[in-house]
Amino acid sequence: MSRVTEVLGKKSTILLFAYSPTGLGHLRVTDALYEGLPKSITPLLLTSQGQTVTFLHRITSVHPIFRAIFEWTQRGWAEDIFAYLYRTYLEKNTKLLYEQLITIVDQRIESPAVIVIVSTHFGLNHQLASLKSKIEEEKHAKVILIVQVTDDSPQHIWYAPNADMIVVPSHSTKEELLKYAQTAKLKQTRIEVLPYPISPFLTKVLSKSEYKNRLDQLSYESDEPINFCVPISGAAVGMNHFTRLIDRLRLNSQRFNFEVVVKFSPNTHHFIDQMLDRPYVNLHASGVDKEVVNKYEKLYQEKTIALEITKPSEQAFKALCDPNLVGGSILLLSSPVGRQEYDNLNFLERHNLIPEKGMSKYLHKLALKNKDIPEEEIAKLLSSASTWRGLRLPQNSKAAADFIWWCMRQNIFPAMLGCRLTRRDDRHSIELSGIHGVQRFWEKIAEFVADTSNTQVAPEKKLFAGNKK
Repeated sequence: MSRVTEVLGKKSTILLFAYSPTGLGHLRVTDALYEGLPKSITPLLLTSQGQTVTFLHRITSVHPIFRAIFEWTQRGWAEDIFAYLYRTYLEKNTKLLYEQLITIVDQRIESPAVIVIVSTHFGLNHQLASLKSKIEEEKHAKVILIVQVTDDSPQHIWYAPNADMIVVPSHSTKEELLKYAQTAKLKQTRIEVLPYPISPFLTKVLSKSEYKNRLDQLSYESDEPINFCVPISGAAVGMNHFTRLIDRLRLNSQRFNFEVVVKFSPNTHHFIDQMLDRPYVNLHASGVDKEVVNKYEKLYQEKTIALEITKPSEQAFKALCDPNLVGGSILLLSSPVGRQEYDNLNFLERHNLIPEKGMSKYLHKLALKNKDIPEEEIAKLLSSASTWRGLRLPQNSKAAADFIWWCMRQNIFPAMLGCRLTRRDDRHSIELSGIHGVQRFWEKIAEFVADTSNTQVAPEKKLFAGNKK
């Protein structure tokens, strides 16, 4: 990381993170990148202040009609219209963001020569891109905008024509975004495929005893208590579903102990009260978004987590952690909400990290009928399971809980702990290198900033100096 320190640690360089706490996903990705920086580099944080996006995120997650309308705007011609209108709106509403940026720059004792902005929210991307030239002219500094896409989803709104680089988790997303830019006749932006950034805390190797503990937790014959993580999304979706699922699992076996990570908010108040009444639930809660993320990571560091139920949001990319790593718990994926979650499932399925849909339905059917895996299929199925990092859950809370317990009885989970991500020789191999995602991100950014600074910053500074005379 010496190259990163050399380039991004200069006194003449400002490193800025721009994110939105909506859904916690953007914040989790920002936090992973933040924690992967050398300790000598201190970045600044810039977050969206408006509540409109947060409100829309929740209502489109919870209300079925609004959800259907929202998902309709994420595909086909409706997506093109939505992307154009929303991008235009964002580019014309930058006053608050501009004032925040200027305040940050003016607080520096030394005027910066380079301002590097890493943005993890599609709305901020367009606002920042539209402000680049204005900030450069006023502050005589080169502004470099890097966009990190937080899902493997080629939604058109992620394409920011005036960004300097867009980082995506897969080649398919890169190709779709470039195709959109060409069709929409937008300025071509550089797009890089890099492994999805996972927090360095989660990619540490378990000790032998910790790994054995995870294995014992998932063994049906064992009496080891099962540490089950339940992170609640920022939109606070499915509170009643989680309550029923937790109670049903505990009814199936008293080995289950639940670690619930949640944000204090009006939407979660009743749910938190219910969880406090359950002695088999440990609550990790805070009213501050950053602290919620910290509590989640601290939980994984302090306890060996065997199972986690989560939406197929950015959390699904913990599938890139082998089970012998801190973050390598078995992922139990709830029903997707929004196109990005369907796209994330597609990423996992095409890399064989979850069973394909037909196999998932077959397993659900066996569990629903409480039937064992046919003897002639056991060896083949468990062999397939050794490549899986997660499983789709049935929609119904009772069926989901019973499916989890059925997988325990069928020894599917211990087989899944044998998963080690295949290192392929083709161009897609980089997509599976999640444990190196943060490191590769900063190495790529340092290289890009160095090249850009050498070729562009010096002449511009000289030109600005001349204008000042």
